[in-house]
Amino acid sequence: MDSPLTQQSRPDSFEPKIVQLYLHLFGALSDEDADDGVPSEGFWREFFLLKPDKQRLYDILEPMTAFDLLHIQAQTQSFFKRAVLESGSGSFPRNDHALENLTAFLCAVFTKKYTNPNTDVIEVLAGLDAIDKLMSDLVQTLETIVRLEAQEAVRTRALYAVLALVSGGFHTSLASYFMHRDLFSALIKYVHDVHDDPAHGLHAFVVIGILSSYNKFESQNVYHHRLQDFVNEDTIRLLVRKLAEASAALRDQYVAVQDDYPARWSFSSTLAMVGLRSLSADAKKPLPPSDEDAKRLFASLPDENAACLLSLYSFVQANRLFAANLLNLPPEKDKEAPFSVFLSSTSYISHNAYRGPRPATYATLSLLSIRIMVEDSVLAKRICSADSKMIIRLCRQRPPHLPSVTSPRVPATAILDICTDTLSHNLRKRLDVHLYGLALGIMLRIVTYLEQSKSRLHHHWAYIWGSLLSLMKFLTQYADDLKHLRGIREDLCSTLATLAAFCLSKGDAFLPDPASYDDLFYKLIEANDVLPRFKQAYTDPSPRFDTMNRSIDALISVSTHYHDLLKAQHGKKTHQSPAAVQKVIRDGYETLSLETDEDFGHWDRWRESNWKAELKRMIRIVVEDARALSLKG
Repeated sequence: MDSPLTQQSRPDSFEPKIVQLYLHLFGALSDEDADDGVPSEGFWREFFLLKPDKQRLYDILEPMTAFDLLHIQAQTQSFFKRAVLESGSGSFPRNDHALENLTAFLCAVFTKKYTNPNTDVIEVLAGLDAIDKLMSDLVQTLETIVRLEAQEAVRTRALYAVLALVSGGFHTSLASYFMHRDLFSALIKYVHDVHDDPAHGLHAFVVIGILSSYNKFESQNVYHHRLQDFVNEDTIRLLVRKLAEASAALRDQYVAVQDDYPARWSFSSTLAMVGLRSLSADAKKPLPPSDEDAKRLFASLPDENAACLLSLYSFVQANRLFAANLLNLPPEKDKEAPFSVFLSSTSYISHNAYRGPRPATYATLSLLSIRIMVEDSVLAKRICSADSKMIIRLCRQRPPHLPSVTSPRVPATAILDICTDTLSHNLRKRLDVHLYGLALGIMLRIVTYLEQSKSRLHHHWAYIWGSLLSLMKFLTQYADDLKHLRGIREDLCSTLATLAAFCLSKGDAFLPDPASYDDLFYKLIEANDVLPRFKQAYTDPSPRFDTMNRSIDALISVSTHYHDLLKAQHGKKTHQSPAAVQKVIRDGYETLSLETDEDFGHWDRWRESNWKAELKRMIRIVVEDARALSLKG
């Protein structure tokens, strides 16, 4: 008698049962009858009892287009409704599995290019009639779990679901549900409860930053107000510590690609230097990446955890107490001070900002935080004080190198080095006007504070003068390509000219010695032929550029004065020794008519509305990184 059993062919590979259910649920694109794609109750019970494979679910949904998802909306709506129900069931592990599946599903849904993003996403998730009830239930469920859930694993799953929903739905109306249900206190409680896990606490910090940026220019934002009113100093210190850990990790990613600190001498390093690395103790260690590999690795940095820099900016901008703790919090045992490691990570990111829009965004956010802090006179006093010296590791991965300082230093000197380094290493024809204007603006704010407080700052000022005049030379050389960039006169050229003119007219009040002051005059003499061409390329007759025009005229006047003195003393001799030029500079002070103008040191306090378009662009990049974080969690 024939056996009723039939032998099936062995599959090429075995997949977990949950993957088969994913394929069964979302793989039936050709079904014309939508109801056939809606699973039974038994299917759902099995689905949420099986351990999820978040990445596999995302990979199944990722190739689908927006049209594909709309075509199977019966299945997607059924899944979303059931996942919301199971998430709030309180029954483990179904709630845990539902949250993990929901996170992957949301990450995939929000990546599609919809014709009408808001309405199409609503159709995919629930439909117009059901979306309000389901979203309200989901946000309430997530808030309750993040605040009160006893099992830490489930709380963390809920946090990543919040991150996926907030970042993915940031440009739709779905994020507005988090405005109606305030999660701020729940997120802060979560940070306290998981303080031993830096990654999860950091991601709660990221959620706060994104929520406080939602529609902030169009309407009142409840999270922004919560940041302004937040005075719990224990929590602020905890957040600052987590930020410091994240900053150290971001910095170490760059160091892992290229360690820019000179290695100490050893027998192994000597063998490697003469081509005998295979005989050294380091033979089993991986080789440093090739130039091409290093270029590729640098282009991918910083990783998605840099999204916390938006949160840092939001806190610093809204809450002076947070900024003060960031600056003043002392280091923990065997660790760097939070402000020290923040400046260090800023140095590495801004050094490599030219590599793409992501590093440029995070460099700008970091420098914005520094700008806001140096505009506060109390914080500026601390930043410029010798009592606040700290060791700060700055990037030295590409020449030109600034002098290496390994001893404790005044934070203001490190900030000046970061800004100088930013000016030197990101020059290109498609110049980042906002980044350069920001670096110059920070330098202007520091020197004006030094002049007002009559504080003399010991620093390698000659490198600053060199970077300012090199930038002016670059702007002049490529004026035809650059002068049409938006804001280059207002944000960059004007700040550059007034900064140089202010240092020229007031430098004797804050420079530590005459030699530093003489170096500035020396650089202006060298730039004698550049200054008139810079003026011709960038000056504007409109009244709003009066200060810039007067600043450039002051620079030209001083340069011409000394140039004439040199010609009078040395005739047609084209090359004079540095000593001879220095003597002319000192002697020429007596006949120099140095123009002083209070507007040379004028700067406006930070106003977000002036950067509305630029901030929105940066927030979009951060939100995309946050979505990637939720998938990795």
